[in-house]
Amino acid sequence: MSKKTIYFDSYCGYMISAVTENGKVAEFDFEKKLNACAVGNVYKGVVESVHRGMQAAFVNCGLGKNCFLPLVPECQHEEDKIESGETPIPELKAGDEILVQVVKLPVDKKGAKITVNPVFIGKCLIYMPETPFVGVSRKITDEELRNNLAYSAKRLKGENDGIIFRTAAPYANRSLLKNEYAYLKNIYAEVKEAFKSANVGQLLYTDEAMPMRVLRDTLSKDIDKIYVGTQKLKEHIEGLVNLYPSQSRRPVILHDTGRDMFEDLGISEQILSIVSPRVELDNGAYLIIEKTEALTVIDVNTGKFTGDYSLEQTVYHTNILAAREIARQVKLRNIGGIVVVDFIDMQNSSHNTALVEELEKALKTDKAKCAVSPMSRFGLVEFTRKRIGASSSSLMIKPCRYCGESGYVKSPEMIILGIRAKLLNLISGGAKRIKMDMNAEILAKLSEWRELIGHLNERGAEIYAVPHRTYHEETVHFIADEFETPPEAIKLV
Repeated sequence: MSKKTIYFDSYCGYMISAVTENGKVAEFDFEKKLNACAVGNVYKGVVESVHRGMQAAFVNCGLGKNCFLPLVPECQHEEDKIESGETPIPELKAGDEILVQVVKLPVDKKGAKITVNPVFIGKCLIYMPETPFVGVSRKITDEELRNNLAYSAKRLKGENDGIIFRTAAPYANRSLLKNEYAYLKNIYAEVKEAFKSANVGQLLYTDEAMPMRVLRDTLSKDIDKIYVGTQKLKEHIEGLVNLYPSQSRRPVILHDTGRDMFEDLGISEQILSIVSPRVELDNGAYLIIEKTEALTVIDVNTGKFTGDYSLEQTVYHTNILAAREIARQVKLRNIGGIVVVDFIDMQNSSHNTALVEELEKALKTDKAKCAVSPMSRFGLVEFTRKRIGASSSSLMIKPCRYCGESGYVKSPEMIILGIRAKLLNLISGGAKRIKMDMNAEILAKLSEWRELIGHLNERGAEIYAVPHRTYHEETVHFIADEFETPPEAIKLV
């Protein structure tokens, strides 16, 4: 059984989490606390326009861009359905004020997708107010157990409400399920009451913050340890872990070496590789991942791998490794929509069939819904993946202004994260004075991060920065102790 480790760190209003499986990063999240993931958030919105031809309305929810509301009934959990009733969309007109929930974040020029049928997610069940629905997670495959859970859900829920039992439900007693149902039902009652006096665009409910979401979705028997970067975060995570049954709790370890936790524990390089188009495989082969407006294309190359047997076996072995890595990468990068994979051509038809089966098997561990098509006669395999939330890369990179936005560079947040790690490592190594030659615009942003600078100054280090308008944004040169302070240097205080 693979062992997982969870990592949490925070700095200057940003929260970072990572989950590794046997030393490889399997999940990564990076978000601003004040602008946390909006999926699951409930807002008071106002209808701006209704387009019957599109069967959609556009709603102002205070999110910058108008949100897209389909006017046809949709079931977000169709694969889990046992039975359901009708959930009609109300007749809407411009100016109507409605309660909505975000189900898909904005992507590029598209606004968020919303629903008027909110759901509230707990550890063991999903509560669907005013939506007659009974469901069981598709990951529970035993038919008798599914029928028993469906019967329990019918007894537990109200006549006009809906329940989906999650994978944790079979391990919870009826009292716990009843308490969680009542808790989520009370949340909805409070949201409806707040809606009456709220302003348009006001946030009425937000899903749990990142640590709770990660623990809720990840904490299980195969979790080994939980590492945190600050004492305050340790206390917070311990409080959340203690809400779970004793058999699910894991030790929360404070990383207090003074160095950057992710770099010190050897996973920073893996995190930074998330935005790279090239992905190395263990045998010397590699993938190239390219995102276009319509779809994502993945090319498999043998690279340095030549194999020890026949060409067919070499190619087959490379393709199998690639299929497993592709499943990890689409989850790690949160790639959604259509994905087309150009595997290396194989002559044996049984190898082609086995390869598609291996890809399907690897994608089954993804909590996002995936569907794989058979291999085409050109050796291409298509599959779809439903994106969950926003991609972390949206905060990690930005279009490159140096090449007319045809490529990407690190975002200021990621550049400063790297600067923070380097400064922490220099200070822990004994440096008392540090000079940085860097891009003037990045320095201006760094100077705004008072919390970070204050934390570094508390550790007894004097930090100077020399701005350069000709430097690339990602260029930073560090000198420790042995330097004379130039007149143009700025002391960070």
